[in-house]
Parts: sequence; C-alpha cells; structure tokens
Amino acid sequence: MAGAPIESLSECVAWLEDGAKTRDGLLIGTEHECLAFDSAGRKLQYDGAVGIRTLMERLAERFDWQPVYEDGRLVSLLRDAASITLEPAGQFELSGAPVKRVDDMLAELDRHIAELGDVASDLGVRFGHVGLDPLGTVEAAPRMPKARYGIMRARMPRVGGHGLQMMHLTCTVQTNVDFTDGAEAMEMMRLGHLATPAIIALFANSPWRGGRPTGMASTRADIWLDVEAARCLPGAMAFDPAATVADWVDWVADAPMYFRKGVDASGEHVYLEVPWGTTFRDFVHDGVHGVRPTLDDWELHLSTVFPDMRLKRYIEIRGADCVPAPLLPGLPALIKGLFYDVASRRAALQLLQDGDWSVDRAALRAAACKDGLDGRSNEHHVGEQARALLDLARAGLDRLRQEFGEDRAADEGLDRLQAIATGEELPAWQQTAARLQARPSLLSLL
Repeated sequence: MAGAPIESLSECVAWLEDGAKTRDGLLIGTEHECLAFDSAGRKLQYDGAVGIRTLMERLAERFDWQPVYEDGRLVSLLRDAASITLEPAGQFELSGAPVKRVDDMLAELDRHIAELGDVASDLGVRFGHVGLDPLGTVEAAPRMPKARYGIMRARMPRVGGHGLQMMHLTCTVQTNVDFTDGAEAMEMMRLGHLATPAIIALFANSPWRGGRPTGMASTRADIWLDVEAARCLPGAMAFDPAATVADWVDWVADAPMYFRKGVDASGEHVYLEVPWGTTFRDFVHDGVHGVRPTLDDWELHLSTVFPDMRLKRYIEIRGADCVPAPLLPGLPALIKGLFYDVASRRAALQLLQDGDWSVDRAALRAAACKDGLDGRSNEHHVGEQARALLDLARAGLDRLRQEFGEDRAADEGLDRLQAIATGEELPAWQQTAARLQARPSLLSLL
C-alpha cells in the first residue's frame, strides 16, 4: 500500500490511526543523543582513525550491528529493533527498541554504554550528555555525509534564525509511546504539550552556548522557537480539546517540504529537492515534477516537522534536553506513569487546566527555558506543576504494575527526578554550568 499514490489526505489520517495498538501491546521507546569528542575535547569528525566512522565500524565488527550505507558511506547501524544513527554534526544517537518496562530500557542503555566504552577506550574517545554543545559553533561543527542534511542546511537559514544551531549543536532525549485509537492519541498529544514546560525544566541541561553562559536553563528548548514556525509551532491546535488526527494531518500537510525520495540512474535511493515553498498538500494535489506522493513520502515528510510532540504511528515526546546517563530513565518513567495510566492522564489534564484558553502556554514554556523549575508565568509555577506531575506519575506506575509488571528502574527514575524537583539534588543544568565555569572544556561533561 505504501507504494500506491495518495489520492487524499484522508489516507494519511487512516495510516496514522492504523498505528494504534491493543492495550496489552503498548510499549515505550527511548532515544538519546550525545556528543563524541577526543581526549583533547575536540568533537569527532566523520573520517579519520579517531572519527565517527571508525567507531561505527568497530561497533558493527564487534557487536553484530548491521551497517547501513548512503552513497557508499556508513551512516547508521541496525540491530533487532534498535538503531544507532548520526545527527548532522555527529551527535551519536541510540534509538532503543520499544519495550514494556523501563528496566528493559536501562538494560539496553547499560549495554550501549559498555559497547561504546569497548570501541572507544583505546582511541581516547569520550561521550558527553548535554542538551547543547556549550563551546562549539555552527561553522566549526563536523558535517556528517547524509544527503538530507545538506538540503536542510541550505534551506533553514531562509526561514528562521536558529535552524543551523539546532542541527549542529543540540542533543535531546525523547520517549515514544503507543496509543489505542485516534482519540487517545490526540489526548496524549495535548497532555504532552501541556506538560512540556515541566519536562523542559526537569531535564534542562543547556546553560552555555558559544563558550559562555546564556542565562537560561535550557538554551536548546529556546532555540527551537526560532527554527521555522511552519514546522515547529502548531499553535492553538496543540491545546484544543476538540482537535483530531485530521487536524494534525492538516497542519503537517501545510508545512513546506525539504525533499522527497527518488531513484537515481544507478537505481540507488536518493533525496530529491522539491521546489521552494511546496507543501505536502501541494504534493498531493498537484504532484512534483510529474510524481505523485505515496505513504512513504508522507512518512518521510512527518520526520521533518519538529514540534514538542510529534504524532507518527506512535507519539514522540520531544521537549527534554539530553542529561547524564543516570537521569535518562527518568523521562520514560514519567511518561509511562502519566500517559499509560488513564486515571493519572486525566488528572494531569485537569491539573494543567486543559481547555483553559486564559493560560499563556507560550509564556510558561519560555519561563521553563529561562529559569527551569523556578520559572513562573503569572500565577503558574513550573516547579509546582512538575512536582504534582511526578506524584501523578508515581501513582500511575503503581496502578500499572498489574499490567506491565514490576519496574524498578521506573521507580528509581522518578526518585531522581523527585530529588531534583524538591531541591535535594541540583538540576543538571546547574551542575553542568558549575563544571564549565571551572573548566570550559567538553571534558568537563564527563
């Protein structure tokens, strides 16, 4: 079906809704990016004896990862349902297999860290978990040999001020969840948008840019606001209790396209630019260069919109900075307890004043970027929201044990977040800022 031309956007709606799972089939997935650098604190280039390519080749040779090439260049690795991919400046990303428990996610993370240690130790390569490269610049950033990134680099400066910084300097952690039908998907999407200020604050870890403090807890989350409104800011629809999957599809369809996939003269799959300003809706109605879109094209286009919440055939929660490995299980733990337990999900929506148009959601998000858990907008306090959501998530995890089984890593993940939210532990951004102030080097991230 994916190869048949799309006649109407209703097919895109149906394709998304067909991703629904049964209640007993719900899984969680976690993706995280990190910076790779050498013993002198320099980010790794793609080529060279101490480079990204070498690391990936070693992983493939030693740990049964399947290499994936683009134009003869190694660009990703696959193993079972997991993958290792490269972001534009060589940010190293593990997309973990969907699992039932955070315990399983943690086991995979521990294995990943051990494998990275094995292939990198004799090269002096280190890995840092941070939301934004605190010292680097776009101009000096490494470039990975993926064709889609070249197209994006050329187009982003024409539509926003920080697109290239987003591509080359940022690192995130995200959690992916399933849904049982379209209505639940949109309820989850709305909850995620409402909870984004708290998520930003709990995981804020990008206080420096360009070698100095920015005065913000999460510079990374702030950067996203000036990438491209048409593909990053869904506006009021994100908070509308009446919004449907069709409304989401309409918004995505009106976002400009970067590229489509085609085949070159040798039969290789390639990325083909589309005329400037062409939207996916235009592609459906009029075609591009005589070609009509398929569901494969729709899936590719979905990967080029970047709001805090993204609906595919699962849902991506995208608001968190990358944090040190011990804090990584906190995000899937929080999301599992809030999203998969219906009682906690509905209570969280009520707590966050779902449907109340008097709340300035943009101001609350901006406050979280600037001041983390201390952020305020009028009478709304980000830290209070975060602490209340953690309580609801814990209650949700308790009720989910009968369905999902015991999940010690989820409990411990919430414990770490609780310590940050109550002030018992410094948030990641403050710890990172202190280390960089004492020693402005990527080696301070270790």
